[in-house]
Amino acid sequence: MIDLYFAPTPNGHKITLFLEEAELDYRLIKVDLGKGGQFRPEFLRISPKQQNSGNC
Repeated sequence: MIDLYFAPTPNGHKITLFLEEAELDYRLIKVDLGKGGQFRPEFLRISPKQQNSGNC
């Protein structure tokens, strides 16, 4: 199971499309960039610089 920290942006949608096409199991965890979601402790653990590249 893949935990996907997702922001509803074009790049975020590309990743979800890939996961669907590849038929991979994933859990979508929405990151609200407008409310500082990229600063939540669970997101900072995977992306200390608060970049969406934490998905990689």
